[in-house]
Amino acid sequence: MMKKMMTLLLLATTIFFTGCDWIKDLGEVDFSTDLVVTIPVIVQNDKKASLNFSASGELKLADNEDIEPYLKKLRKIDLNSVLVTVTGLTSGQTINTLSLDAIDVGTLFTQNNITSSNNSFTPQVNTNILQQAGEKLKNDRKLVLTVSGTVSGPMVFNVGLVFESNITAGALD
Repeated sequence: MMKKMMTLLLLATTIFFTGCDWIKDLGEVDFSTDLVVTIPVIVQNDKKASLNFSASGELKLADNEDIEPYLKKLRKIDLNSVLVTVTGLTSGQTINTLSLDAIDVGTLFTQNNITSSNNSFTPQVNTNILQQAGEKLKNDRKLVLTVSGTVSGPMVFNVGLVFESNITAGALD
């Protein structure tokens, strides 16, 4: 009798805990969204043949209307890719090198020879770096991004970043 009771108790406990995860999973919502940030860059003339630049911007989850209702319920952010579009370049202006770094994560990519005619690209980014950036974004609700590099001369341009992402949030949390 006691053995049957223990077996039933074990079975009930297993169902209870498995059922809780199952119910929790039912309360998840998955969706895709683009996370967008634009970083303005101004490069002044310092009479060198090649000029260095560095500028930063914040990618804030609260700025995304798809994520905002789930801001405190985020469970996972998968960053899949980043589309980079540089605007403001005129004929003859060249960004010799452009690197994108995420603070406390690392370098996402470096691209060479960007001009007004080849100003939009999707760079190869290490999957582990994207995963780390997504985790930091989930935990901090923002990601500080820095673009840096060298240019052919004084110029003003914007670096637009569009991160294609998949979000998992708890709808019942």
